[in-house]
Amino acid sequence: MRKLTFTSVLLCLFFSNCVLPSQTRNEKLIDETSEVPDTFHLLTQYWELTDADHPMVKDVAFKVDSVAQYNPGIVFMTDSSVLENPAGEMTYGKFSLKGNEIYVKFDDGRKATYIIESVNKEQLLLSRTEKKSTSKLTYKATNTSWPNANKNPFSKQNYKWAQKPAGPETADEIKSRVKQSVQFYVYYFTGFINDNAREIDFAGLPNCLHWYSGGIAIDNEEKLDKKWMDCFYSKEQANEGRQMLEDALVQKKYNWDTNESNWIKQTMPVLKQIYNGM
Repeated sequence: MRKLTFTSVLLCLFFSNCVLPSQTRNEKLIDETSEVPDTFHLLTQYWELTDADHPMVKDVAFKVDSVAQYNPGIVFMTDSSVLENPAGEMTYGKFSLKGNEIYVKFDDGRKATYIIESVNKEQLLLSRTEKKSTSKLTYKATNTSWPNANKNPFSKQNYKWAQKPAGPETADEIKSRVKQSVQFYVYYFTGFINDNAREIDFAGLPNCLHWYSGGIAIDNEEKLDKKWMDCFYSKEQANEGRQMLEDALVQKKYNWDTNESNWIKQTMPVLKQIYNGM
């Protein structure tokens, strides 16, 4: 069995006094009244791959230039969209769930069948058959919930900011990309809040911000996250976007709920304020 491990780095510029932190629903598919969530309800979240038996290349975590972390995982969404490796080399598709079998047709033409061996609030065990090869996959739940697929951060619309543009962008286009990245994290935080999480994982996601109870931190240009830079046409345009975000942080004051003990719930409304102010 092959172990997949994750790492993260924190580099910060303090925004305020900080301490380290300890929708429209699809009623046909999600039964909110059930004491034991149905399979579809459990399945539709962000899962991080932790172990793989007979893995394919896409199932293995790796780094580029010893800096950019690419982590395997999968997101099943309530509109039957699926995103393979949201923190890695991404591929979208559509899935259908029949009993314990998940049938996936990816946008690149690939097809795969997943057999659900076990699923609960903590773990998902899948047996995937693709290209006549079968892999046993163990996923860890991120404890996220996005009942409304339009507000899932990993939907095509909400995650398109992370796709490198084909050519140079104007200042307005760069600002729009940065603003969309803030919106992405508003939705990302909301997914953890929906499932009452007190911890949140950013490993492998493109990001130049870091989070604290009562504050937000940002990378400087010399230490800018490589995956964040890869969301822009060039290093220069990535730095321009980073500066726009820093200006939004330091040139305005934001309202923090000092009575909120959960730093995730405390931070998400501030991200909304940043987004609305840009």
